[in-house]
Amino acid sequence: MPSLRQAGPEDEALLYALFAEDKGAQLAAIGLGAAQLQPLIEMQYRGRKMTYAEQYPEATDSILIDFDGTPAGRLLVDRKPDCWRIVDIAVAASCRGRGLGAWALKGCQEQCAAAGARLELQVAFENPARRLYERLGFYAVCESSVAVQMAWNAPEKQCALLASGLQNSMGDGK
Repeated sequence: MPSLRQAGPEDEALLYALFAEDKGAQLAAIGLGAAQLQPLIEMQYRGRKMTYAEQYPEATDSILIDFDGTPAGRLLVDRKPDCWRIVDIAVAASCRGRGLGAWALKGCQEQCAAAGARLELQVAFENPARRLYERLGFYAVCESSVAVQMAWNAPEKQCALLASGLQNSMGDGK
């Protein structure tokens, strides 16, 4: 069974490896050699880490533990009363396709539903994870040429909003 644990300083190598795995693939496409690529990835990793710390100082940083007990990913969630934001979710390429990301997302959805909050995330336009998000009920809120803002509301909240709108449009029936 997968699990989550709080990220700590001992996870820095894993967090960097997750970032480098995806960013390296993106940057390799522009034809940079390893000597140029490595410092660029390190600089971008530090920049992202500083940005997350500044923009989401209260976010919960968790390590995804795979079914076999090995650290396999990251889940960074910023929780506000009405809206939770998945700031970062990453699963090591060697662990993808096993349901670990879906497990983490469903857990966030269950917690959001219990809290009465909306769940949001952003995904790169071409990222295949978008299909997973859509299967789990996320919908596009705003799209650009590079990214898609997505959101999810608990079904009960969606029904309540719909019923409220219907009742308001029909009047009180008197």
